[in-house]
Amino acid sequence: MVSSTQLQAKLMREYYQDFSKYAKGKPPVHKTAWVTAFTPVEILEALDIGYVYPESYAAVIAASGKEQAMLEESERQSLCRDCCSYSCCFEGSLILGSGPRGLPPKPDVLIATNNQCNTLPGWWNMLARRYNVPLIVLDYPGEAAERQDALAYVTVQHQELIAQMEALSGNRLDMDRLARLLKNSASSVAAWRRVVELFSKRDISPTLLFDGISHLITSRCKPETAELYAVMEAELSELPEADGAKPALFWLGYPLWYHAKRYLPELLEGCRISGSNYVTWWSLDYIGDTPLEQLFHAYNYTFLNLKPETKRARLAACIEQSEAVGAVSLHNKSCKCDFVSARHIDIPQAELEIDMIDRNFLNMERAKRQIDVLLESICTG
Repeated sequence: MVSSTQLQAKLMREYYQDFSKYAKGKPPVHKTAWVTAFTPVEILEALDIGYVYPESYAAVIAASGKEQAMLEESERQSLCRDCCSYSCCFEGSLILGSGPRGLPPKPDVLIATNNQCNTLPGWWNMLARRYNVPLIVLDYPGEAAERQDALAYVTVQHQELIAQMEALSGNRLDMDRLARLLKNSASSVAAWRRVVELFSKRDISPTLLFDGISHLITSRCKPETAELYAVMEAELSELPEADGAKPALFWLGYPLWYHAKRYLPELLEGCRISGSNYVTWWSLDYIGDTPLEQLFHAYNYTFLNLKPETKRARLAACIEQSEAVGAVSLHNKSCKCDFVSARHIDIPQAELEIDMIDRNFLNMERAKRQIDVLLESICTG
């Protein structure tokens, strides 16, 4: 039986194959789009257009321990260090012309969305000026808009995107193929949700899930992704049950990509992480009778595009499912407008000033004091 490690390696090879070719001076076989994390890549896949996630590559750079040189170079040349560290890190990589896997092939088109964070269209404008290629910004009005109006508005944008990508690729969209790809994405999401359900029940390192979700981002419409998560579910189900004697904590915010474990186990001795909102963000709902309806529902109603009260309710349900008695809440330097807190939920928490890419922003002594106060309140509460 194939293991999750083998399936992950296969998906990684496929995603980075054009990086390797480009590093050797070989152009990619297909046209290339650089996309933000919540772009409807099923359309690109259906038209045989390759796609690269600069945000994900910034995480890879940080995981390789090379982010500081990139951040410093970006600050010298173009961006304030206080900007989103994903953008600063990736920009530094482009300026220096290097990265742990080389550089991605140059984009033929840039696609950004606003269903995640409002920084991204500005960042993609910088990239458009750098490469002098078309920039497409998809505007998703979110839950605040009336559904039928939003459906019509978004569908027009998706239809225009399809027409533009047909012109770029020279291919015609096969709606049956798009429907199959959307079914693959829905299957990947369903399989991932079953993996996440095990988080609070088994002795699972959060590192496995923080790293494992990357395939739901970069490869969600590939059939191997659902297969991977089914295998992961079987493997994780064999792990010992979670130790109920250890206080369960909820990790609220991004993984720390520069940390070998993606969180702070050295400050959480005697505790366990039983849940994380990050591992639920790409659980998109592909609901609808047609491919265009499914695309609308999945990408208009991403977590960060919901009303504040809906986000709070979902977060409360997520924390309740995790059975956490406290939370480590990350006030991310890079995400000032999208900070998600559990303050409205009656649960003790340590709120850390931190960043998912820039390790130098973290004051470990201060973080230790805050977490110690949290653990003391849990133990005496």
